[in-house]
Amino acid sequence: MAHTTDYARALAELRRARRIILTAHVKPDGDALGSLAAMRRWLKAEGKRVDVILPTPPPAKYLFMDADHSWKTAKRDVDLRQLAPPDLICILDTSTWLQLAGMEPLVADSHAPVLVIDHHRTQDPLSDFALAEPEAAATAEIVYRLLGEAGVAIDAEMATYLFVGLAMDTDWFRLPAVNGDLLRLEAALVDAGARPHDIHDKLYFNDDLTKVHLFGRAMETMRPALDGRVMVMRLARSLFRELGADIGDTENLINECMRVRGALVGVMLVEADGDDIRISLRSKPPVEVLSVAQRFGGGGHARAAGARLKGPIDRVEAEVLAAVAEILATDAPPA
Repeated sequence: MAHTTDYARALAELRRARRIILTAHVKPDGDALGSLAAMRRWLKAEGKRVDVILPTPPPAKYLFMDADHSWKTAKRDVDLRQLAPPDLICILDTSTWLQLAGMEPLVADSHAPVLVIDHHRTQDPLSDFALAEPEAAATAEIVYRLLGEAGVAIDAEMATYLFVGLAMDTDWFRLPAVNGDLLRLEAALVDAGARPHDIHDKLYFNDDLTKVHLFGRAMETMRPALDGRVMVMRLARSLFRELGADIGDTENLINECMRVRGALVGVMLVEADGDDIRISLRSKPPVEVLSVAQRFGGGGHARAAGARLKGPIDRVEAEVLAAVAEILATDAPPA
């Protein structure tokens, strides 16, 4: 990957391309989808043919950003091996192959040029050029700057999409990455037409009953580990079958671990397809969990990271907790 903040180069590649495919990571979240929706609106206005193809279906609460039902899911809606190579593939909100599972026929095998726009620290060499800014609070922040460099007048729809990205990746503007500049950016989006109360209702008061039940049942599994400094949740495959829920319904569930007094780290283990176990990690300062995720081939942010391991789940939990114990000894030694 070309690690760069060369906005002029990114704009040149986007303007050169006539047909562009936008994609994002598995289990796309608000930052990925908000950034993607804003990019699509701009590029369509420029006369480009823009296709959105995601590796896994987006959560239902974000579908208000796909008003014309144009987003497609790989394998379900489109056979990537049958696609004609586009002029450009733009990947938003990830720089790792792990988070692009199933997209290899498009990203690697099509030989189309690849642009990555991302703010995560973990980066694989999968693109030809990139806007990679780990210091940014969200990918939406980078897209906002890109649109500014392009001279785009941000309308209410675009402002809404970017606001979603910022709000969701900062847990509604409460995480340490939030500073005065980011709040001024938020204000600019509100001035452009984003309506925070309406967006909040769509994102937080719009779940179906299945997801609410899943959260309740998942929290019943929460238990302390490592002298109460870690909270662990485990979601069995059978629970998803029983409730008719989807793994995508677990978005933000890991944050519930951090509500417990004394908890410095949250660990969520989810049984996925086959013997895959998806690991989500969260932490409070001064503890950083990125190194734990990286040990197991994952990535993310200093205090919000994840990985995927092969089961069984008891062994995976033991391995992850052993790694967490090591960072606790370094970052937060017992009093």
